[in-house]
Amino acid sequence: MLAGLLLASFGFAIPATATEGPTYLYANRSTGWGFSNTSLTSPGPNLEVEVGEHVTLNLTSLDGRNHNWFIDYNGNSVVDANESYSDSGTFRGNLQYNFTVGNQTGTFVYRSRFNGDGNLWGNITVRPAGFLGGLLGNPLLLAGIVAVIVAIVAVAIWARRRPRQPEEPPAE
Repeated sequence: MLAGLLLASFGFAIPATATEGPTYLYANRSTGWGFSNTSLTSPGPNLEVEVGEHVTLNLTSLDGRNHNWFIDYNGNSVVDANESYSDSGTFRGNLQYNFTVGNQTGTFVYRSRFNGDGNLWGNITVRPAGFLGGLLGNPLLLAGIVAVIVAIVAVAIWARRRPRQPEEPPAE
């Protein structure tokens, strides 16, 4: 039963990441980013990636204006030297953009840098690479594992404290 709980926590808690295939993002200056042309919001959808991951974004401008996509690590709304590897360049229609995630971990803002693109932003979480990075970066999964460990310890304590039947004397 406990093994089933542990496996279930893995199944429900692992978030979608960019390695599962291209991520489609649609942009509109007035309504924001979205995974579809009808789901635009500001802030845009949350993205999760790992350090060193190869990411493919299919970017589409729905309003016919110039936009770009970049990770703004320091929150100053411009593409700095350490952010230039995540800058898609300008797109007005469709653009397939590939990049490899840098080694800064945490939650940052992705955005477009053009004047008037104030609604084009969202959060991107960069986790450490590998299994432990994914584990430690996922609070729901971590809580599931802790719950299973607590259950195992509780069962072990209960079994140890349970009154035992005295052994029957050997037959003569």
